[in-house]
Amino acid sequence: MDSVWDGFSEQIEECGFYEGYTLQRFVIISAASTVSFLGIIANCILLVIFIRSLPNSLYSAVLALLDGLLCMVYLLLFGVDAEFVYLRIEALFIIYHAYMIPVFILSRIVQFAMPYMLILATFERFVWTAGKKTRMQLAKLCSRKGRLISVIITISTSIILRMPIAYAMEVKSFPNCSDFFRSMSVSPTEWAIDNQLYYVFDLHVMSFAQTFFPFIVLLFLNSFIVYRLLRTKREQIYAALKLSRLMKHSNKSELSPKRSSCTNMQSSTLRENFMLIELTAQVMRESLGARKQNGRKQLRCAVYTMVAIVCTYLISNSLHLMLTTLERSGTKILVDESDPNVSSNFYIAFSDTVSFCYMFTSAIRILIYAMCNPTLRLQIESFLKGTAPEAVEQHFDDETSFNRSQTASR
Repeated sequence: MDSVWDGFSEQIEECGFYEGYTLQRFVIISAASTVSFLGIIANCILLVIFIRSLPNSLYSAVLALLDGLLCMVYLLLFGVDAEFVYLRIEALFIIYHAYMIPVFILSRIVQFAMPYMLILATFERFVWTAGKKTRMQLAKLCSRKGRLISVIITISTSIILRMPIAYAMEVKSFPNCSDFFRSMSVSPTEWAIDNQLYYVFDLHVMSFAQTFFPFIVLLFLNSFIVYRLLRTKREQIYAALKLSRLMKHSNKSELSPKRSSCTNMQSSTLRENFMLIELTAQVMRESLGARKQNGRKQLRCAVYTMVAIVCTYLISNSLHLMLTTLERSGTKILVDESDPNVSSNFYIAFSDTVSFCYMFTSAIRILIYAMCNPTLRLQIESFLKGTAPEAVEQHFDDETSFNRSQTASR
């Protein structure tokens, strides 16, 4: 009986794990690969724009680099896989399995580093809008040296925490398989299968560090920034009302019929002061009117940015967590009923959706910036037209200085 079971096991293990490609899936993956290619170009544009305004845009530049790498990883892992499986290209099959594990490790490093780069960029905005005491305490983190150290620590930590994957995966050969495109497959190593500590680390610790913690931090920071914008708007309205009341009070005092001899001697001075106050008030009303419109625009931008970043991040990582949980549970819904080495249609569709969400949110980052940030929209248009990049850079620096001066005066 044991020999029969052993023979059956050998027959099952004769070929590697396989994900089939229907025409529909091939078309979808090919279209998604085109999007990823455009995403690489778009993030290269963002990277060039942010490099021009370094060091103020260091976090954004690194984030654009990570987004571009993620789009490239999708193209190499999914686009190439679809091509050689569906079109039966043997040379591409061999090349794919030669670079598959290093590229997969790179994808994990990028996925881990991206949310923390978002946190660093958002944290800098948080410091700008915080109170004076908080700004003084955290000022060093927003300096050139502070930004550089933060980026180095983030990238180094991501590499260290994700390097164990190199020992958890291997390309396994199946020389007796009749199907050439199933003669090699990426499989977990015995160390990864038998090591319970790695299982806990990869599933629980890394899931919390990559999914839940960054989402909570991003939600808090962006909520605080929106709160500060609302509070600043209320303070501006209150200042305008206070100035208006002061003007009315001065007007009544000047027109009062009962004046002392000292007041009569200074009437001309009072009239001059009143004219100056009135002129100042008029200028402030115009300025506050413009600021009110800009404030609304900035508030909308902050809200849209928060919704775009947090929601896309939550969707992608939540789906990834669900997929990881299913993979670790060993549930039968992930494999085909007739052949356990073939993925089920559910697993194929779900894993494709998770990967596409990660890639798509990175590919459209340039659209999010263009819709939510007027300054960056101007920079992107200038880059595409090839006109006056210096003026755009100066505009970006002026806006950055203005934001800092505004928060410093509070």
